[in-house]
Amino acid sequence: MSQSEQRSELIRNRHGSGAFRRRLRMVAPDSQTVIVGLEDDMHHYEASLSHDGEKITGVTAAGPRMPWEPCSGALDQLQALVGCPLTTTASQVFAWTEVRQQCTHLYDAAVLGVVHAARGKIGTRQYDATVPDWDQPPFDSWIERDGAEVFRWRMAKILEIEAPEPFAGRALKGGFVRWCEQMFDPDDAEAAWVLQRTTWLSGARRSELEDCDDAVESGLVAGVCWTSQPERYQVAFRRRGTLRDHGPTSDGMLVDMPARWPQLRAT
Repeated sequence: MSQSEQRSELIRNRHGSGAFRRRLRMVAPDSQTVIVGLEDDMHHYEASLSHDGEKITGVTAAGPRMPWEPCSGALDQLQALVGCPLTTTASQVFAWTEVRQQCTHLYDAAVLGVVHAARGKIGTRQYDATVPDWDQPPFDSWIERDGAEVFRWRMAKILEIEAPEPFAGRALKGGFVRWCEQMFDPDDAEAAWVLQRTTWLSGARRSELEDCDDAVESGLVAGVCWTSQPERYQVAFRRRGTLRDHGPTSDGMLVDMPARWPQLRAT
């Protein structure tokens, strides 16, 4: 069996082994710092955000696992958050900079960091979002905050929620974050858009990314993020060996995050 065939077999065995899982953790170790982490099968990013109680004053980012070669350049791009006012409204943070010039996943984690800083509470918040492996809708997805379930959706289509109310008939695109902010308190609006992102990305577990030589071959849409901008899209080569299977369990996700805190905060 060739190396490519072995990789294909690995992905086939991997899909159906459980679920697409995404964990996001925000930690405020003191009144002026928030450390965030995001991990799923394809990504692992972490960042430290410093603030003065009103705005972000410094950012340091790390990418233990990144899918494409240009992704590393997005670590420095996160400096665009310096000066961003603290707010519990995620859409205001998304509007602060051009998100297509950021890594989508690292920026999602950083937005949670800004919001966590705005809450002004020392401590930890963790989201665990889960979408069991599926081939065709309908399928379920749900999210827990600090171990307690917040939302559970039935997906009638890949990007449309069937139930429950008030989500029924709501598409996952087209102003979903702002709609959540109008419908829910800041905490539940936050949980809803984290679940949105996870549900939207869940189908990627069926993709044989390790067989792709570059992002173009993977089907990544041009222009949607830092890596897929025209000047990088054609040289977005695959970082092989970065895929993990968290399908059976989330136990190993972000377990080594505390070991990077001193380096993140000292840089």
